Amino acid sequence: MTDDNTPDVKRKFDDELIELWGDIAKSGMDRIFMHLRDAREALRLAHTPVMAEATVILASAALESNLAHLTLRALAAARVRPDLYKPEQLEYLSGRKTVVTDRGGLKEVPLRQSLEERLQVVPDLLARSVHRRYKLPKNSPAIRKLRRTIELRDAIIHPRWDRYLPSVSAMEAAQAVDAVELYLNSVQRQLHPYLVGYIGALLTIRGYDKHDVAIGHRTEDKRVPKTKFVTMSSVGIGRVLVQSWMDMVMICGFALESGCEGDSEGSLLTRVALVLLFAGLDSQLSIVAQWRLHDGAITFHKAESNFLKENTVGLGQDGEVEIEEDRQGFKERIVAVPTILARRVEGREITLDLGTKWGEQLQKSYLLRNAVVHAPPDKPLARVTLLELREAIVAVRAYFEELGRKAPETFKAQVALLPAFEIPDEEKIKASIKAEGERWKAVNSRFNRNVP
Repeated sequence: MTDDNTPDVKRKFDDELIELWGDIAKSGMDRIFMHLRDAREALRLAHTPVMAEATVILASAALESNLAHLTLRALAAARVRPDLYKPEQLEYLSGRKTVVTDRGGLKEVPLRQSLEERLQVVPDLLARSVHRRYKLPKNSPAIRKLRRTIELRDAIIHPRWDRYLPSVSAMEAAQAVDAVELYLNSVQRQLHPYLVGYIGALLTIRGYDKHDVAIGHRTEDKRVPKTKFVTMSSVGIGRVLVQSWMDMVMICGFALESGCEGDSEGSLLTRVALVLLFAGLDSQLSIVAQWRLHDGAITFHKAESNFLKENTVGLGQDGEVEIEEDRQGFKERIVAVPTILARRVEGREITLDLGTKWGEQLQKSYLLRNAVVHAPPDKPLARVTLLELREAIVAVRAYFEELGRKAPETFKAQVALLPAFEIPDEEKIKASIKAEGERWKAVNSRFNRNVP
């Protein structure tokens, strides 16, 4: 009998793993490359603030999708070698854990994981399958740039009263793309030659002068000034509301007018527009909530105030009061925030029915948004068609129309801004999709004729 720890057996296992991961890479190039390619393309227009924000969002999505891809590889290794991971490690990779309910039963629940934690844990678990360990270069430019990218992404998607981001510079957008490239390169180098599929995506980047340049070169040895966070009041509530709304409108309009990619009925712009559309929705709720909280004439119950501030308050082990950020669900926020505000601003109780056509579509579109941002490892990488983006726009607009009907004083700014958010013509979009499809069919036909 051969010992499983002999070099020959290890070598055989390594060969099998390389072949297995190679097959995963072939079927998963979208996860490795698509969002990163999109971020590089968006960077070309990052002199426009909304496209700088789009670049940061896409770079962050590239980070998430690659972590999901690395998770797939680790889970595949676990199937080949069942004793590779402990149950807790497998739970971490699956993103779910089993808990005991109050009735003594078992229930699977999502496992909360911070992005920065996953940057270390996921590739390290993967490295264990080839008898290595991954070490995140914590003091390197890569991790410093990554932390700033995550910070910018969170501020764009979810603005707060005292951490409002007025804009993102083109250099900060470039830094976000560099950060993801440098991180993925560190993983690829520490696991070489096992990360099949990453050489082509990361080895070089085509530069503006048509010469290949190094990974993460754009802000290498350059000082990138940080855009300072400010309070919303220092900018002015009116200006903050209008800027957030117009950014949402602008990116959606740009996406709908820019056609499709050859292999889908959407584009990188439809993907980022969907994300920024919901970021805009949440921004409007957050801004109005923060504005009313700082109005001395309005009194909120402490529980309401904490909810609107997105804080959870409790006692620590030492008996001291602890305040932590409360991660509220989308469905919870879009109902509770307007309900609380209407109660205190207008003195009326309102109900929002998400069982309506627009309510169901709003939730469906948000799930699609999550698939773009978080790239679940057990599902294909999400694409967003022009018609899916239109459906999301219709639902978001209908939501604000409903808020205007139910709480006209609270959401009077949104009512005034609604005319700027036009509903795109469905037939025109269908015609555009058809025309793009015909154009790509003709291009492919000419290409095939010229290939011997």
